[in-house]
Amino acid sequence: MSPEPLAEGPLSGRAPSDGPLVLAAPVPGSTWEPPGDVDLAAIAATLKTDHVWGPADQVPGLEKIVSDARAQGHDINIVVLTEKMPRFTLYRDIATELQHEVGGTVLVLGPNAVGSSSSEFSRVQLEESTDNLSLSNPTQAARDMVDYITDPGVNYTLVTIVLIVVVVIGAVLGRLRTVRRRRDAGEPGGQTAPVSVGPAGTDGETSDGPAGPR
Repeated sequence: MSPEPLAEGPLSGRAPSDGPLVLAAPVPGSTWEPPGDVDLAAIAATLKTDHVWGPADQVPGLEKIVSDARAQGHDINIVVLTEKMPRFTLYRDIATELQHEVGGTVLVLGPNAVGSSSSEFSRVQLEESTDNLSLSNPTQAARDMVDYITDPGVNYTLVTIVLIVVVVIGAVLGRLRTVRRRRDAGEPGGQTAPVSVGPAGTDGETSDGPAGPR
């Protein structure tokens, strides 16, 4: 694992040497160019047809990752750079620029950091996929990232529906118990309580014993 964080950030431009680092979001169609020999136009053209860009010995493995993801309905594009960027935020800048051109999800892996941009997966998912990621084997790192973000995980929509149903059922059962208690207690709207029978010989009742003299 590289000692530098696998962080991602927006397009970076450096102010004069005595000023602070200025961060700005990349603009689609901008003329921004990354440092070094990174040819964004050539990479974008290749991604549109092959969905992968990287050293020849890694291309077959990267293509298998992309193929598996596309079979599940995910538009994944993977770029492996052999040149180390001077700032780790540049990897995300490159991914963002490429994603504007090819769409879907773009993962850019370099010797010291990872960048990503996606119209399908959230920033949280993308960043969490870099946890404990090793860049010594870019193909395996790409596999780990794709497996993480495409994992179905917990269906929170289904969980929410189940919780709502449970709450409704609980409310209905609670209401039924309340009505039953009121009925048993003889409250208005419930069953009338039974009439108590007084001792023998009271008015309106017949004594079981013999009739006495009048």
